[in-house]
Amino acid sequence: MPVFKLRRITTRRALALILIAAVALTTYIVATNLPSPGITIRFEIYEDGRRITDIFTRSDVIAAVFIRAITPDGEVPVFIGQTRGVVHVPAAKLGPVAKNWTDLQKERGNDPERFFTALIVSVAVVNKTSGKLILYATYFVDYPPAKIARGDTEIVYTLHIAKKRAETRGYVVKVDREEKRGPPLGYSFAALGPPYTEPPKGAWCEYYPSDIPTAVCWYRKAWIGVDNLTAVFPSSYFAVYNGKTYMKVPVIMAVNNFTASGSIGIGISVLQTTAKISVIASLAVPTDTRPSISLAGRSWGGELYYISNSIFLDPTRSGWIWIYGRPVFASYDVWYYVGPITEYIGEENYFYIADIYVNNMIIISDQAFGLPSEIVNFFYEGVTKQGPLTIPGTALDDGKLDPGEYLYFSDLFPYYDKCGADFEIGIPVGAIIVAALTKNVQLTLATAAIKALEVSLSVEGANVYIIGHIYNYGDHPGVPNDMNIAEYIAIAVGKYKYTAKDSWGNTCTYDVPAGLYIESR
Repeated sequence: MPVFKLRRITTRRALALILIAAVALTTYIVATNLPSPGITIRFEIYEDGRRITDIFTRSDVIAAVFIRAITPDGEVPVFIGQTRGVVHVPAAKLGPVAKNWTDLQKERGNDPERFFTALIVSVAVVNKTSGKLILYATYFVDYPPAKIARGDTEIVYTLHIAKKRAETRGYVVKVDREEKRGPPLGYSFAALGPPYTEPPKGAWCEYYPSDIPTAVCWYRKAWIGVDNLTAVFPSSYFAVYNGKTYMKVPVIMAVNNFTASGSIGIGISVLQTTAKISVIASLAVPTDTRPSISLAGRSWGGELYYISNSIFLDPTRSGWIWIYGRPVFASYDVWYYVGPITEYIGEENYFYIADIYVNNMIIISDQAFGLPSEIVNFFYEGVTKQGPLTIPGTALDDGKLDPGEYLYFSDLFPYYDKCGADFEIGIPVGAIIVAALTKNVQLTLATAAIKALEVSLSVEGANVYIIGHIYNYGDHPGVPNDMNIAEYIAIAVGKYKYTAKDSWGNTCTYDVPAGLYIESR
């Protein structure tokens, strides 16, 4: 059981000066009825499809919110406090993080107005009389840092959180967004000092004024970012851009297995005329039998980004396509205290990509023959192979890909994403993280489960997908040893199913293609 600790608040001298100035600014805003610059988050709770209107106003209920802002290097806490259904993170607090992001986008030749990052929002609702948890939920709320850095916009998000009556874990099933823009207020932010490579260690607690000591606490027990991974993987896995280290993160791994085979071409692209491209984070909550895994909002993305790459595999050859990213894993224990009562709310593990290297709106990617063995060794332990695939209404409707036939990604993604969760290309962050966890004997996390976890690289919007294909060239004239024969396609799928919920709390589960690992024969 963790030791009860005092509430920890980390601020920098520059932020303290800004917050002092913000007091006068807030008074001015209230007096003139202008928007309050920053981000406001409202919570609407649904139980068995019915909105609970009094949950935050009941005298026997307390609720705490813990918010971290993703930085280019990881994350930094920006808010911990009580809520009666709404919280506000002022621009004075979030502005330095936002300025870091906008400065970085400008340095890379990107348009900061088309970029978004995220806040990681956790909310705990507890019955202080019984000491029992009513609701717990975490979500990545994406926001445009350029607007926050200007200090003239309030963005209001309403998170609709659903659960069953017998459950305490809530899922965000809908997000409403509203922007309120006021005149420029004439203040600016200093960027953060030395970059955060990981959030401050220790405990984060919110106390409630009461005759009986009461608190909700988040204890960070594990955090892994790129700086931890450089000690585990070969230097060839990394590249430095703008003074920051990025890791090769697989988006496609493929094997053309047999000697008696045709030549296979695999391509991926996102056109600058499509909708937003984003990386969707995943959340894993241990249960008695297997982890409950869900997508939990977007951690990174933007509009008008472009990517294009392909690889050609003749018989018995393998290869992979990667992007340069900064993967992150965090693990927290959450506790509730009221007098002598100590209740363990649970463990929370989440995975995301903090940043992807983009230059002049182009997502930098590359490809090579062979597979990244240090990643694949763990990857294989977290997946099962499904195939040969038969997908009705596609080139695989007969179970094989004949010479001259394509399997398009737009046919493949809906086959797996049966819940409409917008899961497209799986990025095997779990396999990457486990490589680091196995080097740290002090951590006793469930690495077997973590190996199977992926985050998703997706294009937002229904029926809008990352463009890509698998093509059977058969007997290619430039390859001496291939054959004009059909190929059978298998996909590696994570061993654990992902969960999606509707506003009634009903569960839908689906498989996810892991790293889009493709095997032909």
